[in-house]
Amino acid sequence: MTVKLIVLALLTAGAVQAQPSVPKLPSSPTAIVVDSKDNLVIHAYMGRVLRLAPDGTLSVITDDIQKGMRGAPYPKCSAMAIDSRDNIYMANSDIIWKMTSDGKVSRFAGVPFMASVKDGPIATAQFRSIEYIKIDAADNIYVTERDNTNKDNLGDFYLIRKIDTNGLVTTLLNTRENPAFKSKWIAGMGVDHKGTLYVSDGAGRCIKKVEPDGTITTVAGLCGKREFHPVYVQGDISKAELMAPEDILVNRNGDVIFADGRLNRIIKVANGVVATIAGNSEIQSNSVNMGGRSKEGYQDGKALTALFNFPQRCAIAIDSRQNIYILDGGNNCIRRLSADGMVTTVAR
Repeated sequence: MTVKLIVLALLTAGAVQAQPSVPKLPSSPTAIVVDSKDNLVIHAYMGRVLRLAPDGTLSVITDDIQKGMRGAPYPKCSAMAIDSRDNIYMANSDIIWKMTSDGKVSRFAGVPFMASVKDGPIATAQFRSIEYIKIDAADNIYVTERDNTNKDNLGDFYLIRKIDTNGLVTTLLNTRENPAFKSKWIAGMGVDHKGTLYVSDGAGRCIKKVEPDGTITTVAGLCGKREFHPVYVQGDISKAELMAPEDILVNRNGDVIFADGRLNRIIKVANGVVATIAGNSEIQSNSVNMGGRSKEGYQDGKALTALFNFPQRCAIAIDSRQNIYILDGGNNCIRRLSADGMVTTVAR
């Protein structure tokens, strides 16, 4: 019996050792995108940009995006997107920076120290308080900006602007002025291959669609139904309710997938139905937290038993094999939701 136990212990130890190790990130992840070769590109704290290959190999594109810069403004990244040629665009406040696949960084758009809103040619166009940036299949760039000047005492409002492939900047949406989309808080954005925008209305607890022609419709959620004490209701979109939709992606089937920052879940809207595809944390009673909340956690495994910790920061990206990568900010790691429904940690 003793010999059998020893053999079993050795076999078990060998099995554990045979498991692939999870790459160690040099600092906290802050943004992610997927390139044309299914590499995950990670911006980490302190200006580091890393590349995680599909086989799990982690390499450094640059250990400092400010390297070689001789004067202000210095590149920073609060939002990131990638084009069809694997150029990476990093937005911070009033400037958009461009980084080539070999790590060379240059200023792409925005006039330094002129935080304002001005459309026109990219050389003179101005931005302020950029919060989100996305790129469509034709390499048009979309940015969401927050105006928090409160110059008219009506609170914050948002602009969504487009930089087309000819370098012309135009404003597509002003939430103060557009009667179909009045919101004081945009919490996330996504874009499909046709250039249709999907926007998380954080104040309304819903997702809206902005067509290229400007038509606005609701994709999911009962906009404005509950300012406080929200509930999460899955099922038919006519009755489904959302809590805190944030980052959005659209897969090749046209399904809208988003991270809910207070539910700690990944949720999909497809065929007129809202359903959780990953995450199973315990949702607190509606009377406990006026903003709505579920208990944060950390657990890999089957998607509908996995646990996440999103409130500090979350983002999602998708590769050609329909694997979804999840920046789990509260757990300081990157998770992968595979197409067959398994959640694993791929970097931490």
